[in-house]
Amino acid sequence: MESERTMNIQYLNSNKFPVFFLPVFLFSCYVNAQQIPDEIINWPDTIYTNAIVVTLDEHQMNDDPGTIAEAIAVKGEKILAIGTAQHLATMKGPNTQVIDIGGKMLIPGFIESHTHPFSLIEQNLPEQELQLQHVSMGIMVEATPEETYKKITRYADEAGIRPGEWVLIELQPNPAKGVTTIWDIAEGWIGTPDEADQTFTRAGLTGALPNNPANAGVRNVREPDGSVRRHNSLKDVEILREATVAYNEHDYDTLVADVVAHQRRALLGLTGSHAYIIFNDLGWEQTNEWMPGLEATVNALRPDIRNAGGRGILGTGEKNSWQTQILKKPYPTPVYAEAVKQGFEYMARSGITAFGSRVDFPHQLSAYHYLLRRDGRLPIRHAYTYEFHRNELHSPDFVENVYPFMGAHWSNGPTSGNRWLWNHGIGSEGAWDTPEIACLGPDLPGLPDVASEAKSRERCGFLLEGQRTPEIIGMHNAIMKGWRIAGLHGVGSHGMRQFIGYLDEAVAQGPVTEEMVREMRILMAHGTMVGKEPDVIAGLKRYNIIMPMQIRRALTSEPNIIDTFYGPEGYEFLAPMKSLIDAGVRVAAETHSAGPPDLLFRHMPLFTTRTAAGRTSAPEEAVDRVVALKLFTYANAASMLAEDYIGSLEVGKFADIAIIENNYLEQPESELENNKNLVTIVGGKVIYRDPAAPWNVTN
Repeated sequence: MESERTMNIQYLNSNKFPVFFLPVFLFSCYVNAQQIPDEIINWPDTIYTNAIVVTLDEHQMNDDPGTIAEAIAVKGEKILAIGTAQHLATMKGPNTQVIDIGGKMLIPGFIESHTHPFSLIEQNLPEQELQLQHVSMGIMVEATPEETYKKITRYADEAGIRPGEWVLIELQPNPAKGVTTIWDIAEGWIGTPDEADQTFTRAGLTGALPNNPANAGVRNVREPDGSVRRHNSLKDVEILREATVAYNEHDYDTLVADVVAHQRRALLGLTGSHAYIIFNDLGWEQTNEWMPGLEATVNALRPDIRNAGGRGILGTGEKNSWQTQILKKPYPTPVYAEAVKQGFEYMARSGITAFGSRVDFPHQLSAYHYLLRRDGRLPIRHAYTYEFHRNELHSPDFVENVYPFMGAHWSNGPTSGNRWLWNHGIGSEGAWDTPEIACLGPDLPGLPDVASEAKSRERCGFLLEGQRTPEIIGMHNAIMKGWRIAGLHGVGSHGMRQFIGYLDEAVAQGPVTEEMVREMRILMAHGTMVGKEPDVIAGLKRYNIIMPMQIRRALTSEPNIIDTFYGPEGYEFLAPMKSLIDAGVRVAAETHSAGPPDLLFRHMPLFTTRTAAGRTSAPEEAVDRVVALKLFTYANAASMLAEDYIGSLEVGKFADIAIIENNYLEQPESELENNKNLVTIVGGKVIYRDPAAPWNVTN
């Protein structure tokens, strides 16, 4: 580490700084600046001093943190100068604020390359008004679906449900009857891959409620057993039938059984939806009137549940879309925009100043642009990807053709979009090659006694002819029209090999060329078992692909899978960050979350220690702490095509800054996680400040 490279003063960069500053600077060498009119002097707005300023202006993935300084000056949204406290004090103007941060470490703002903030945003939304009046019913299932149908009919008759009323039913586990978990219902009764194995059916629910449109499933309406209520509006709810037992959250969730079942499912590679709902005939007919083409769309997008549309089944995403579009009134844009703002401000608590995420629905973009019109900015920056081709409301024809119709317009970073919001491609995550069920193919055959099971649980072949879903066809059509792909799952070594092979085929077909693909910097996601096979590394380098690592997930979830199915050899594939960096592969990092001020220090140090949950895995793949810091700053800026503007502290770049509690460069390794963000500054504006942060302001 070259920490001796201190006080290397930066205050002029003619490539990034207004030209008019040059003569003013030279003139100030001879004339007392105080005698020049304020309007032609480039006084800083703010000087942050008494700091350990770690610039990371050395961009290579090595242990050199670049310039270490004492102070930083900000003018407007950008960095004006970096250097010694003494020198920057001479730049103070009559209106410059000088803020003493008490010797704390000041670093580039953290950047999250891959996260999904919309559940966080939705927590800030008020209760929605109803769009569809309905009756809700809680049913603790019986031993068989047939007995459960009878119970549904009895509760409906006793409650006096009127013909034609919509009925939403919550099916709950019943350990006394041998149904102990939500998965017994969701995937044992309803969402079975083969229709012949399904026991709770559309026909059965139709027989139970022949005169009412209805759906039933788990994680639906959260009603206790026996409760039947008519919802005329949010405030007008009639109790039609009292619950038979007192509502108890843990009894309802059968918490322990669900946790154990979840762990077993993970070992089998089952990480999909467990919130299936199923419609009866009247319910499905009315839903298809409201959402034309839904049956074909569900069949195309849920190949894991054969004939899902014909069976009247919706999974988690489709169910949420139904509830959002049908059950409740849409939020006005100003209301949703305020929730977005609060969600972004919460993310800023972690020191996050920019992030990458998909956008699923137009109303999300509408909210962003509302804030831009109203406030002139967002709290933090968002590089987004379109993922309209995975939206459950769209027909297969739309999914396959939306991007060629739109024409590629992903940008090369903030200046060709908006410095707060820019599109950097299409998101195409997919249901393939996912964490805990990575496609490893021939690279890891599996332990002898479980080899066949190991291979059967992997998700491979998503790019093979004859197996391409509308989503894959949509992704292909996009790249052939020049779109950048960002956020594609690239978890396992063989999954990446298949994708690289697909790129070879696409280039051979034209019109896309290898150089065009290289310029795109395709961004993968997760990378927990990507390995270091020579041909995969060569392909990553050939196409200039960026490979992020979700390190906490890798070190906590994958070891159980490795021990169960692959044995010690599997650890050779586990998040091989050092090997990829040494080989010259582009890398990045992700947390896949947004949380409290210590969020990044729950993830970033794991690249250095390789220890999580008391267990150290593949320690030879550990990297230096400076590299870990660069992963969550400069490397992630590059993942969203914005490294010329954010990701390091340099004159002319945006003043996106995090001030942290402890000296990250000098902490003992065992204490690296004992740190947190104190202050977040985005575009020169303080977005978050811990009340305990040192903050002595003088003018």
